[in-house]
Amino acid sequence: MRKVWKYFLIISAMVLMIQMPIRAADARVEDNAALFTDQEIQELETIANQIASDYDTNVFILTDYQSGFSDNYARDVIEEYGTQKYPEGYIGYMINMADRSYWVDAYGERERSYFTQDKTDAIAENAADDLYDGEFGQSARTFLKGVERNFAIKTNAYGPFTRIIVNKGLVIAGSIGSVIAGVLIAGLMTGLKVAKHRDKKVSLEASNYQAGLNLVRRDDRLVRTYQTRVRKPKQTSSGGGFSGGGGSAGHTGSGGHF
Repeated sequence: MRKVWKYFLIISAMVLMIQMPIRAADARVEDNAALFTDQEIQELETIANQIASDYDTNVFILTDYQSGFSDNYARDVIEEYGTQKYPEGYIGYMINMADRSYWVDAYGERERSYFTQDKTDAIAENAADDLYDGEFGQSARTFLKGVERNFAIKTNAYGPFTRIIVNKGLVIAGSIGSVIAGVLIAGLMTGLKVAKHRDKKVSLEASNYQAGLNLVRRDDRLVRTYQTRVRKPKQTSSGGGFSGGGGSAGHTGSGGHF
């Protein structure tokens, strides 16, 4: 009888485990400061959901006007929001318009092992470049791109060639595309020139031309053009700019002001 009860308890436990919902990684974009367009929000959510699904990590982007208590309101708000929403861990990005601050925050043992101080510094600095130009949506995309790239390298998503593919793949693909396009354009232009310059019978007798006929040819050639581009300078530390890392205990983060 005891064996029957034992088996019954084991089977019951197995049934309960099967019925328990499996917690999947979450991804969200909360634009409380209305910095993104509807299309950008949809795009960001799609990318964030893909990252969360591929690497089983909570990913979120937050914008707000909420005040904080330190020299960087974005850090204060994202750390409080993230730890309450995702106590198991996350990688998040916040833009806080209350003091025009931004912050990239990694929380959780697994997430912090992937996103070290150097990595969060690099992601935050790249995202900040877009903030200086007022490109908030692009800044969020830059954050997600940095997160995905770092995950891919850390997890060897493409095997032993991961670093080459992640770091050089786009450059190589662009180079090959440029070569193919150049060959096609050159072939087309050559065909057009050949069609235009077919051999024609030319008269060599001067009497065939009217006396005193003067032929004048004038060509205008564009030799070269110049374009000068001046990069918008970043603000100095007195008015904002990238300030680097300095998250609270248990957090690895980086950010600054724009």
